[in-house]
Amino acid sequence: MKIAYIVDSTASLSDELANRSDVFQVHLSVTFKDGTIFKDTTDETALKSFYQRLATEKEIPKSSQPQVGEYYEVVDQIISKGYDTIIAIHIGKGLSGTYQSAQMVLNEYKEEGKINYYLIDSNGTSYIIEHLLEQTIEQIEKGTAVEEAVGKIENLVKDSQIYLVVDDLNYLVRGGRLGAGSAFIGSLFKIKPIVYFAEDGIVKPFDKVRTNSRVIKLWESIIEEAMDKFNGKFKIAIAHGDIAEEAQQIKKRFENMYPGISCRVGYLTPALGVHGGIGSKGLGILPYLN
Repeated sequence: MKIAYIVDSTASLSDELANRSDVFQVHLSVTFKDGTIFKDTTDETALKSFYQRLATEKEIPKSSQPQVGEYYEVVDQIISKGYDTIIAIHIGKGLSGTYQSAQMVLNEYKEEGKINYYLIDSNGTSYIIEHLLEQTIEQIEKGTAVEEAVGKIENLVKDSQIYLVVDDLNYLVRGGRLGAGSAFIGSLFKIKPIVYFAEDGIVKPFDKVRTNSRVIKLWESIIEEAMDKFNGKFKIAIAHGDIAEEAQQIKKRFENMYPGISCRVGYLTPALGVHGGIGSKGLGILPYLN
């Protein structure tokens, strides 16, 4: 058995994972009103350009799932390299149609007898996907049977979580996720909604606070709960909407508070940034497999 892995671009893969010969990606994109398209990326220069453009737009751009044609091309490439099995991990199907498109394409190849596949719904996005991929590869490389490894990862999905703070409620209004009146009231009272990805894959309210200091205190309580629940065997991630310096400060704070904990920091890709907006930030709780 020769296994290849497919993830989507919202995963924000580290260079180490992205450069592996057995890891492949399909890309979401963002289209502005004038037709300008930003391909999802982790390139910092391109990300800064995207967020600068986002800050000037009156109408929120639209995010799009990977083109089906790109998925066919990636699978053809995988088969041409001699792989016979694919493990695909994608953005939650409650957030994007990427999972459904992947299932359609992979089913075609399976019915033709060209490939076997396992498709995992991350029920999230960003560093959750990266972490699930990392844990999957680790399981496979230490000799765990594929079915068993996939089962473990699907269980891990249930314990992995992101808590996203939206700094500017107007992005939710322009994205059609919040009424203008609610945004006005929220902005007036400086309310920062915190959302999470529920088990059904839908983004749901978790809490609301008024200041950044309250956000950090709430996050600290979430980390403390995770410490007890997972016996310290997890890492954290901070993904942000163009507030790199603030995100690094939070990282240092958490590393000082929790010595030895691993903390991953980086931008929300364009396909995610259009929904969270500039100033948004997410905390990821990412447990390790035993």
